[in-house]
Amino acid sequence: MNKLKTILSEPRYPQFLFQYRYNWIEFALLCGKSPTWQQRLIIEAVQKKGSRVSVSSGHGTGKSDMTSIMILAFIILNPESRVVVVANNAAQVRNVIWKYIKINFRALCTNVPWLSQYFELNEREFFAVGYKGVWSCIAKSARLGNEEALAGEHCHTYLVVVDEASGLPDKALQVLSAALTEEHNNMCLLSQPTRTSGFFYDTHHRLSDIWEAITLNSEESPLVTPEFIGEKLISYGGEDSPEYQIKVLGRFPNNMEGYLLSRLDCDRAASCHIDISNTDWGWVAACDVGNGRDKSVINICKVSIDEPEHRIVLSHQLFEMSSEIDPIDFAYEIKKVVAPYLSENILVVIDGDGVGFSTVKIAQEIGLNVQEIRWGKPVFNKNARSRFINKRAYSHIMMRNAVKTDRLKIDSSEMTKDQMSRLPVFINELGQWVVTSKKEMREKLNIKSPDRSDTYCFMFLATPSSSKTRNDELSADRHDFLSNYNFSDS
Repeated sequence: MNKLKTILSEPRYPQFLFQYRYNWIEFALLCGKSPTWQQRLIIEAVQKKGSRVSVSSGHGTGKSDMTSIMILAFIILNPESRVVVVANNAAQVRNVIWKYIKINFRALCTNVPWLSQYFELNEREFFAVGYKGVWSCIAKSARLGNEEALAGEHCHTYLVVVDEASGLPDKALQVLSAALTEEHNNMCLLSQPTRTSGFFYDTHHRLSDIWEAITLNSEESPLVTPEFIGEKLISYGGEDSPEYQIKVLGRFPNNMEGYLLSRLDCDRAASCHIDISNTDWGWVAACDVGNGRDKSVINICKVSIDEPEHRIVLSHQLFEMSSEIDPIDFAYEIKKVVAPYLSENILVVIDGDGVGFSTVKIAQEIGLNVQEIRWGKPVFNKNARSRFINKRAYSHIMMRNAVKTDRLKIDSSEMTKDQMSRLPVFINELGQWVVTSKKEMREKLNIKSPDRSDTYCFMFLATPSSSKTRNDELSADRHDFLSNYNFSDS
């Protein structure tokens, strides 16, 4: 029986090692890639024996592509070596880094055809023929509470790559780093800097004498266009916003937590002049349902027929009711308020979570054009889900951006300004926006439910239809109706 031929018996392999083992930049060229100056920083740092490298990066710097090339280089250029790629979700690794490994290995085999017979790549492992499970690269997940499962990996020539390291539990990173007991044991952390504490943060600060910390700024990347940067400046809320600092500048933000808007922002939003007459718009009545402790609110606005990122919202009239009104009775009160606008196809938006379920049901039964808001649910698409933990967070950031770019005019009530300037938000370890829960607002921060503010956020989840009229003034009938209606009109 013929003995299995491995790459160690290949006569061309020793010369290949001599030429590329300590020159991964040239190896990258064999994969059809010419590393940028930022990618060179990572490659040259990781290829050092016993390296500890921590990379904080913004969008589009090509770190995933270069990570795949470093994995190929480490495995192919170090006999009987081992690479473990770790992330919160192993499928995440296979969907991103594995994709690049496939592309770059294919290009490598085109330029060095004889390599293809000695290495195999499937959906779960890249390995040397004859050494499956030993001389190989695999992906592992770091599940919270099961960090010890990452232990047990040891090899004389070993590389640990951790993707989105800022979001991993500190215990997982400590378990992984504890296995680096030999001279040629390397570790590379890559992430957006989503937390200002923890192991990944420490590698750029307290542990910077041990770790080589690298920051990749998207603004400086030759792979990122000025148009992309301009788009992110707008969508992330400017260069001082935590999201821009994390996801573009690649640096730990100045202030991870705080309020969504300042009092100055809210004063400006109440006094700004917005002309919506030349825009296709419709009427929206956003209704926040009280629960016996919070007020019920009806907020009628003119809303442009645009995507939320470009939407214009002009406050028209806001009604605040007693907290004692029943959710079912509230539906009938909504109908009375919107009656003058029914001929103009007004959209009634109601929060359907909790007690609002009954209001939605009755409002539909009595013939209103209702859109139910379930803002505790996830956002619409994959890109949005990477930025916002739920629709509540999405709508708040859209509202903030509209205020910052003078696309939202709010009512002049001091109560509204107080609520909008006291909205605590933060970015979690996955880089997603989160609005502090109302329970935590109330119990820990002594902040009452921001019912008025919520209705402005609803405007960015609504899907309004074009109004049949463009009259800026109320009709005489509508004016008489509203002036005689017994509401606390703010």
